[in-house]
Amino acid sequence: MWQERFGYSYEQATAIIGFTKATTNPPSTQQSMLSPSKARVIYLLKLDDPLDTSAKVQIAANLPTSPEVCRGTSDEGEYLFCKIDGLTKSAIENWLSTQNRPGFRPLFVPVGAAYKELSSDSLYPTLGKDFTLPQYRPQDAHLLTTEPSFGRTQHQYPVWYFFYGTLASVPKLRSLLSLSEEVVVVLHRARLLGGRMKTWGQGKYNALVDALETSCVEGSAYLVASEDHEDRLRKYETEAYEVVRCLIEMDGTTVQACTFTFIGEVD
Repeated sequence: MWQERFGYSYEQATAIIGFTKATTNPPSTQQSMLSPSKARVIYLLKLDDPLDTSAKVQIAANLPTSPEVCRGTSDEGEYLFCKIDGLTKSAIENWLSTQNRPGFRPLFVPVGAAYKELSSDSLYPTLGKDFTLPQYRPQDAHLLTTEPSFGRTQHQYPVWYFFYGTLASVPKLRSLLSLSEEVVVVLHRARLLGGRMKTWGQGKYNALVDALETSCVEGSAYLVASEDHEDRLRKYETEAYEVVRCLIEMDGTTVQACTFTFIGEVD
């Protein structure tokens, strides 16, 4: 009954309640200021006492939902991790500073992947759109005459991606995605709207950044089949980039897609 009604067994619920009561000191509000790039770094946090469940991590970091749990294996056995970002990591470190756990050191493993967090109730983030402007802010439901559409969702596959630079290469994609020679890799010529190309790292790397909606970038479009393939692409791009929504023109049609934008300082 407990499992069906609350999503936890009775024993799990008891442990969570006890953990919450034990947190007598509120998390510190003196969190260190993080740059946008550091706040978006993805980490895997090893689940270990006192943070041995995703629900306890949620409570400690004051998150609206429990973070995603994944498994990892080594020669010593199997372990559970939860996926968090840099902001959550900072919140956990501040929470631990209020707890009497001198011997506990959380294990944060940086994933080194491009950040992805597509809003479910707005178009944020979308290339070429400034969401501080009122026309791009979410509208109250009672003011709308039709159901709003916010483009690609966080876990919607397959999904079109716009590529520029090294990813716009069939051999590179075949290698990154571990595709056999029997699989046909198709890149479509495409034009991205609302972006422009810059460089970073003293001209060594390409940097796609926001621009006017009339600005265009030529490149290629590829249909990413699964989350696993997307994760491989995100790791290739590293935490220096972020996944955003975008519009591309392809074969005479405007298509909703995603792409990688640079989040650091350009040259």
